[in-house]
Amino acid sequence: MKNLRIIKQLVVRFQGWRAILYFGEIILMGIINGITVVMLSDIVGLITDTAVSGGNIWDTDIVKRIIIFSVLEFGVSNILGVCYNNEAKRTGATMRNIVFGKALMLPVSFYENNHTGDFMSKLTYDTNMASGIFGSRFRRVMMPVIIVCVCVVPMFMKCPPVMAGLLVLCILSLALNLAMVPVLAGYSRSISDDNKAISRSVTDMLQGMETIRMFPLQSVIGQKYNEANERCGRNMKKQGRIESVVAALRNAFDLIGAVAFLAMGIIYIQKYNGKVGSLLALYTMYGAFQYNFLMMGQYIPSLTSWLVNAERVLEFLELPEESFRNCSDYNAANVPAQADVEFDNITFAYEGQEQKIFDGYSAAFTMGKSYAITGESGRGKSTLMKILMGFYRISGGSIRIGGHDIYELGLENTRKLIAYIPQEPYMFHDTVRENIRNGNPAASDEEIIRAAKKANAHDFILQLENGYDTILGERGNTLSGGQRQRVAIARAILKNAPVIILDEATSALDNESEQLIQQSINDMKDGRLILMIAHRPSTIATADAEWRIV
Repeated sequence: MKNLRIIKQLVVRFQGWRAILYFGEIILMGIINGITVVMLSDIVGLITDTAVSGGNIWDTDIVKRIIIFSVLEFGVSNILGVCYNNEAKRTGATMRNIVFGKALMLPVSFYENNHTGDFMSKLTYDTNMASGIFGSRFRRVMMPVIIVCVCVVPMFMKCPPVMAGLLVLCILSLALNLAMVPVLAGYSRSISDDNKAISRSVTDMLQGMETIRMFPLQSVIGQKYNEANERCGRNMKKQGRIESVVAALRNAFDLIGAVAFLAMGIIYIQKYNGKVGSLLALYTMYGAFQYNFLMMGQYIPSLTSWLVNAERVLEFLELPEESFRNCSDYNAANVPAQADVEFDNITFAYEGQEQKIFDGYSAAFTMGKSYAITGESGRGKSTLMKILMGFYRISGGSIRIGGHDIYELGLENTRKLIAYIPQEPYMFHDTVRENIRNGNPAASDEEIIRAAKKANAHDFILQLENGYDTILGERGNTLSGGQRQRVAIARAILKNAPVIILDEATSALDNESEQLIQQSINDMKDGRLILMIAHRPSTIATADAEWRIV
């Protein structure tokens, strides 16, 4: 029942009404393949009996049957196969889009509390396995069932005693395979967990390469990877051994079935004066019948194993999203230009922790001024700004921008009012131009250049190999820290938000870079509220006021 529930959720979420097309094509392919099996057996029997009796094997009736068989087998069936593949690929693409879209909607706390490797495993391994259910597993389970159902009646009509005995063997073989379902599903869960651990090690290696080299941690990271890889290999071997044993037993049943068929067929001809053509026709049909029974036994456990990955994808899609997205009719454009920021008696604690970071805390910041937010490490400076940006939700009190509660404004509208420049701004693997344009996707090239000039970034950008069209490496590693900060400031200027937050944006820069960035910050001050988390005295000195969190 659990697997049926997972299948229902997969179909409803990723296919909707198109499931009618998808499953309809599988059912039609199964019916047509079953019919062609019956037709082929009849053609074989008819040709054999005609040849034995000395008749004309090119009889009109035989030729008609061959033509109809060819049209169904090589024409209609292939057309349905193409349509089915298109639907399967469409569903796989839809699944990947939905999973990725879900990731964009998750709260920041999810990424702070979960390893990047876990998410990458979910987005790649689990999602690929789940999409493979639509790509092949449903078809490989459903079509054999349909073909068996189509063939069973004609086979019993031809020779009931023989078919009764063979059907028992096929059912025993299927029961043996189904008995292995829970065991194989357990190994699939373990393999999925091992892939997460492998992804975590790879992510740590890529993101922490300098730290790994300098401490050194190659052996530590390598050992974690090797342990996860060996554990995954052991589980895959165990799963493979069980599958091999089951396959061997299937082959044994196949051999027993063939021997039993020949023995009963000989008795059938000798005792009941049966025709050789009828026996060959029955054997032709039985071959397809038994093969599809074996496929049922092989792919039902396989489908169950893949449903484990699908269940994890569905669990991921049920995670709570950011809690106050699109929750009001307010519009950011309606917020007054005098968009003062007020924290009124707020209470906040991190999820799962009893200790409160803020308990009845209040603060007020006036538009048109710059504030240095100071305090000892761990007092909540960055947390306060992240609360303002909606990354965390308070449990008490209120936060207002321009007199509007941010929970009434809605998350998207609130963020339209804020530009954020972290200590290590993220640069996308794209051109300098597009990295700045991310502040306002509708901006023209002229507006991008003006923003870069205001951020004191224009001159160094022109010195790059391709100027504004220079491709930045991953995370902008081809730029210095000061250059990345200036590109980030240009991006913030282009957004033209009334509130600008800088989270220790100059703490790791040399004096020259700091002076250039401070000049850019001063140029942005006109008509905006600037909140700077700062430790450096030189940064604090440039602010109009200092707000210390104690």
